[in-house]
Amino acid sequence: MSSNKYELNIEEELEKENPEYYEGLKIILNEFQEHLISKGIIVDSNYSSYAKLLNEIRADRDKVFEIGFNIGDSLQNLSRKFNYDGLSPINFAKGMKYLNATNSKSFVFNEKVSELVRKNNELNRSEIATILLDVYNENDFELPMVKLKFFRFLDPKSNLVFYAYIGPPTPK
Repeated sequence: MSSNKYELNIEEELEKENPEYYEGLKIILNEFQEHLISKGIIVDSNYSSYAKLLNEIRADRDKVFEIGFNIGDSLQNLSRKFNYDGLSPINFAKGMKYLNATNSKSFVFNEKVSELVRKNNELNRSEIATILLDVYNENDFELPMVKLKFFRFLDPKSNLVFYAYIGPPTPK
């Protein structure tokens, strides 16, 4: 399995570049997590609760959750509050040396999603849950940006919008 040097680098650069936004992001993630706990979707904030939930989704891709917290709106409000458009190109470029199969679990995640698309397999919640479990481990779920990827996956308002690089366009 690859390391998460890329993810760690992006986290560090984000925290240095905009500490207020980064702290706000962690607060939103914590609030969403507490919402999941209060709804009984997860038992606690331990990785085992996340893994159990992902395994449930893997077994039943149509599983529905009562989630009233809109993480997308919260993140947009946070971005507006701090006038944050994302990591600066300079700081993003610093981490690019780690964006590969050896040092980036995000890269591996995108490769696995791309593989499904290339094989014309159905891309559904069950498949994404399987990939999340395969790629990310307990330590990764401590990183806010990895946790955000997981929470966006759970958020019913995101309608399974997932940002992944799947390669150049084909003639099809």
